[in-house]
Amino acid sequence: MNQKTVLFPLGLIDPDNLKKDEMFLFSIKYEMFPDETVRLFIKGNYLVVHFLFWRKLKKHWDMEQKEFPLEVLPWLVDRFESGFFKPQDQGGASDFERSLRKEFNGELIGINAMAHCCAENLPGFNIWNASRASYISEIPPQQWDIPRNMLLEGGLLEKLKELALRYEAGAL
Repeated sequence: MNQKTVLFPLGLIDPDNLKKDEMFLFSIKYEMFPDETVRLFIKGNYLVVHFLFWRKLKKHWDMEQKEFPLEVLPWLVDRFESGFFKPQDQGGASDFERSLRKEFNGELIGINAMAHCCAENLPGFNIWNASRASYISEIPPQQWDIPRNMLLEGGLLEKLKELALRYEAGAL
């Protein structure tokens, strides 16, 4: 797969003034970032991970978001359940498969396994969209880091699975 052109941003969501094509889904708590607010939204045909955080050097609150086509949801859930979280002898990903990628409607989406996700020695995953630039750096990819324990023990994978089922049923 070749690198595609960078798409225009969807535009930052204002959580206090949602537009008619925007819908709040749920909040996520990152224990290592207690002052950061992370929320999932739907904006049109996209899953949006929205971050509100304090910029220490500039001394002000800022926002960032990551955007993924909704059709990515079933693939993400499947890659976690049938790839990364399933033993290799039962069809899961091998120890050498640390990066998976697939194109969705012209956008290149991937998942990388990480040894140090959000903190030292905290295993997790980096979900990225190579077709969209960061709102802060203005260069691709947009990246969303999720510690493994948040997916499993924290229940985030179950919430994503529920969203994937709702998407497949046409309810999103």
